Amino acid sequence: MTRSIWQRCLAILAATAVTASLVACSHEEAKDAAEAQKCGPSTSKPKDAGTPPSDGSIPAPNPDAKNWGQSEGCVYTGPGDFKLDVSDCPSSWDNNGGITDDEIRLFTSMPHSGALAAYGAISDGIKTYFDYVNKNGGVQGRKVSIDVKDDQYQPDLTRKNVEEAVQSGDYASSFAVLGSPNNLNLMDYTDKNCVGHFMVAASDNEFGDPVNHPWTTGFGLDYYNESGIWASWIKEKFPKGAKVATISIGNALGQAYINGFKRAVEQTDGIEIVDEQTNDVTAPNVDNEVTSAAASKADVVVVAEAGTFCTQTIGAIEKSSWDPVVVAAQPCAQIQTTYAPLGKLGLTGNGTNVVRYYYAPTDPDNTNKEFAQLYTDTVTAAGLDAKNAQIANGWFWAWYIVQALQDASVMKGGLTRANINIAAHSFTSTYPLMIDGVEGKVSGIEDAYTFEAGGMYTYTGATASATGHFEQAGPLIDNGGKLGNWEKAKGGK
Repeated sequence: MTRSIWQRCLAILAATAVTASLVACSHEEAKDAAEAQKCGPSTSKPKDAGTPPSDGSIPAPNPDAKNWGQSEGCVYTGPGDFKLDVSDCPSSWDNNGGITDDEIRLFTSMPHSGALAAYGAISDGIKTYFDYVNKNGGVQGRKVSIDVKDDQYQPDLTRKNVEEAVQSGDYASSFAVLGSPNNLNLMDYTDKNCVGHFMVAASDNEFGDPVNHPWTTGFGLDYYNESGIWASWIKEKFPKGAKVATISIGNALGQAYINGFKRAVEQTDGIEIVDEQTNDVTAPNVDNEVTSAAASKADVVVVAEAGTFCTQTIGAIEKSSWDPVVVAAQPCAQIQTTYAPLGKLGLTGNGTNVVRYYYAPTDPDNTNKEFAQLYTDTVTAAGLDAKNAQIANGWFWAWYIVQALQDASVMKGGLTRANINIAAHSFTSTYPLMIDGVEGKVSGIEDAYTFEAGGMYTYTGATASATGHFEQAGPLIDNGGKLGNWEKAKGGK
């Protein structure tokens, strides 16, 4: 081979080596960039850290929050043995999605049309509370916003709405999606896509499953704890035993309540379920179910209904000759929503017993008049009805997600999707309108249920022309930490 040919060959080999080196560097840089996008700390910094008001209307970060968060690379840790490894999240997943210097973007799905459209007012309450937070410094200087999609309470529409939001990559997490079947239909999807599905607006115990569904958290007094309080109270009221009939709505919510109550009955001597009635969600009324339950002559009736079915069931029992002790589920616990409409029918609802763990701002016995007035003034200024219990519920939910966002902002690694997840699984915080002795608390895998205490209250004092009020019907029952998580709870008999 001639010298010139050797030179040309060496030049080609050198060029090839350089190209290979450049390609290797390019691949390595791309790999590092992808890992930084998935695992890295916050890439945004608010201009002003902000200071929440000292009156508790906006929660401050939990003191221990600074000890948790990004521990090493892609691993984030929190209390209660909770650990999150985001290395397995989708390749395009961005730990900073929906978070900028100025804003934290959330989304939700709930009915604004259809039979349960009244529950859509929860999102109106959420928005007015976020407006209040944003006018007072936001979350560590960032404003909080929420986009709301209508799903008519249809699980397939909820899934479609959430998929669109997730695929857009525009949101830090979802929050307060409404409905048991709607949320149960989302858990695997949100886990697979590493998108927060936090503080869902349904109290099924399955949502307290951080081991198998680490991107989901529940909220509210869960069905096992609430129905356990019913059973304890019935046992105290009927020490020699009681026969119980149940009337429930024919969906996942009603079934979850009845399953929880049956579990509690198995653990309580002297209570016997003698009749079970279920009404279709499209039924015009519950008259037939009440008539059938009355035939059992049960001492107690458990009403596991929602929406207008609460009013219908309580009213039908009151009109009948049957005179059982009435125990109603949480969806039936709002005075303006459930009991006020009874007056138009010449009825009262007096004697109905419910578990309460927080006050509505308009409840006459609430113990924080200042916060209640703040709520009323803010909601009224927005052109909304402060007496609407669902708007009040929106403030309750929104206050706690702000707590999680505050905590995530001061965690190691700063405000990221992963740290919001850690924060949603780890806080101790008391909403300004909680019943005395009740606090919101979760601690990773060890304690996944936010509220586990409540007291029985009896609705009384109503007339056909005026609403009544609740009076305490027994001491606070606190089961804090006993259920643990879904894996532990479903194994307990």
